[in-house]
Amino acid sequence: MTAQLLRLHDRLGMRVLGIVLSAVMLFVAAQPARADQRPHTILHETVEQLLAELDSNRSTLAADKCQLYSLVNRLVLPQFAVDKISRLILGAHFKAASPDLRNRFTRTFMDLMIRTYATAMFEYTGQEEIEYLPFVLDESARTALVQTRVRLPGQAPVPVDYAFLRSVDGRWQIYDVRLDGISLVLSYRRSYDQIIRSKGLEALVHALETQDTDC
Repeated sequence: MTAQLLRLHDRLGMRVLGIVLSAVMLFVAAQPARADQRPHTILHETVEQLLAELDSNRSTLAADKCQLYSLVNRLVLPQFAVDKISRLILGAHFKAASPDLRNRFTRTFMDLMIRTYATAMFEYTGQEEIEYLPFVLDESARTALVQTRVRLPGQAPVPVDYAFLRSVDGRWQIYDVRLDGISLVLSYRRSYDQIIRSKGLEALVHALETQDTDC
């Protein structure tokens, strides 16, 4: 994890990160996004579902993290703009990689994200408040940014912005989340670029594939 993300962990713990990932997971679990659904509507409805989902399933998912990982794996990957995410993270290295290596990276990176942040959802206490900033959608645009502010007791509001991409069939998909101005995707890009330049993409993918897991 990059130094910027580590500093964010230190300042906020996992609470904001938990809200972010939980919202993303429930966005894809609730129902496939329709072409007529707008990004800000999807996000707002998702957070409302988040509160109920945490209340009803917290004990079950807390007791069986493997069940949580399996659920997220099955529901999240088809709904994310995974090609966009992979291209952004790998940057210039994407074109040089074989299709098989690209697919392996995408699969292992998304698995890493799921496993790293899934447990963070249990840090949500109900004391956090989410403010949605005014949103205007450019009907001709392929991307959109939904801006929110997460208010934690005794702390300044934390900007949490969701970057959406419109797919070829008109559905909106999340391709990045920005926490306090820090892009998760670009943070990983900077970190992974150093590894790829020194050891190669194959070495990075192999390291991700062989990480210890609890499932």
